[in-house]
Formats: sequence, structure tokens, C-alpha cells
Amino acid sequence: MSLPDELWRLILELGVETSSLTYKDICCLSMASRRLNHLSKEDNIWSKLLSSDFPTLSSSSTSTPPKSIYQTRFEKDKAKKLLAEKRAVLRLESQIHEHTRKVHEIEHQLDEENEKIKSAIDELKNLQKVKEASSALKVWQPEIVHGRHRQIVEHCSVPVESRINVLDMEIKLCRQQMIGFLKARREEKGRLEMVKEKLLKVKYRSFECLERSNVDDESRKCRKNLKKVKRVE
Repeated sequence: MSLPDELWRLILELGVETSSLTYKDICCLSMASRRLNHLSKEDNIWSKLLSSDFPTLSSSSTSTPPKSIYQTRFEKDKAKKLLAEKRAVLRLESQIHEHTRKVHEIEHQLDEENEKIKSAIDELKNLQKVKEASSALKVWQPEIVHGRHRQIVEHCSVPVESRINVLDMEIKLCRQQMIGFLKARREEKGRLEMVKEKLLKVKYRSFECLERSNVDDESRKCRKNLKKVKRVE
């Protein structure tokens, strides 16, 4: 602290110009001592911070202190970022809902195809029994067995061979459909997981911003308390 004010000003200005010192660093230095608190409030330093962080703004055309302009712009930018992050979260949550809906829709189609293939296999098994019974009627067998086979054949009201061919084709088609649905579900679940990861990252960034905002608020409170203590002293 034995350095003169001129040298401290040069250090702070060079730090800001070379981006070695951010607005947070200047705020922290302002709490170190009364002297640094006074030096860190100087317009020249905040003008450089303003031109560095917000190059589109200029404090030369107004009588408002550069620090006040910086604080106003910083709060506006923070509000915009928070709003943009909320929109990003809503957009990703909407995508998650849509991907989840598609996964459920594909799973419903899989269930339908599964029921179709089960029904076709059951009918095919029954027709195979009818076919076997029809062949058995052509060979000698005891009357009781012969009657049972005749009963099985008579209960079948569809042409066996053609219906078996139709069921074979239906089962093959259902299996192909299920393969396509399984692939679609796998891809849709992959997209769903990607969006969930993005949402976690966005929410984590929002949490970090909120934490930084809370830290900044605490820093401002500490500075106010220090001012009160110094006034009492």
C-alpha cells in the first residue's frame, strides 16, 4: 500500500485494458481498503470496462457516470440471458415431450404388431393341425381317431392351403414391420437422450448464473455494510 495513487491507477487501467482485471476483480479490490475503494470508482477505469465489455455503448455523450451505465447495461444483459436460457429450457422440454410421445407411439405400434403376429401364429398352428388331420383321414386308423380328425377338418371353414400361405406372408410382414419399429424406437430414444443431456447442461449454466448473481448481490451487501462501518468509525 506504499505505492502512490498514480501507480495504482496505472495498474488498474492496464489490468482492465489487458483483460487481466474484470468488473468482478475491480469490485473485489474495492472491498480491500478505503483507498482502493476510492480508486476503483474512478470514471476512467469504468469507461475502459464499458468500452471493453460493451463496445457499442459510450459514456462520453452523457453526464451519467460510466459505472452507473455499466451497472444498468449489465443488469439488462443479465435479464436477457436469463430470459434466453428460460426459452432454451422450454424449447428443450418441448422437444423431450415430442420425442417421448413418438417413443410411446412406436411402442404402441410394436404392441399392435406383436398382437398380430401372435394371433397369426396361433391361427397357423390350428391350420397345421387341420392339415395334419386332413392327411390322416387318407390313411387307415381306428374309428375313434378317424372321427376326431374328421371333426377337426369339418370345423375349419376356410381353404387350408391358401390361408396358410396368407398367414406365412402376414407373419413375415409383421416381423419386418417390428424390425423397422425397433430401429425407429432406438433412434428416437437416442435423440431423446441427446436432448435430455442438452437440457441438463442448460439448467447447469442457469444455476451457475444464478449462483454468480447471488454472489454479486452478497458482494454489494458487504460493500454497503463496510461503508456503514467506515462512516461509524
